[in-house]
Amino acid sequence: MRTLHFRQKTEASGQLRLDIPIGKADAECDVVVVVEPTVAPKDWLPGFWQQLSQGWQGELLTRPAQGECDRRDSLSLTANYQLPSAH
Repeated sequence: MRTLHFRQKTEASGQLRLDIPIGKADAECDVVVVVEPTVAPKDWLPGFWQQLSQGWQGELLTRPAQGECDRRDSLSLTANYQLPSAH
């Protein structure tokens, strides 16, 4: 048994045609096809965010205090250095 995973576009008619080389002539094969449409990030499937927000079953998630940032020395530029001009 081989598992093949690939992405392919449908034709203008909405048909998806698969051409899978098996390597044996007149061979009988069991074929399982799972079609999962790809989704661009701006086109989330309906209900995605609702399911995601309701999916956590554990304790309430909290963000601990982040504390203070380290104090850094100031940076001084040498006289020869010029900042790139904005266009």
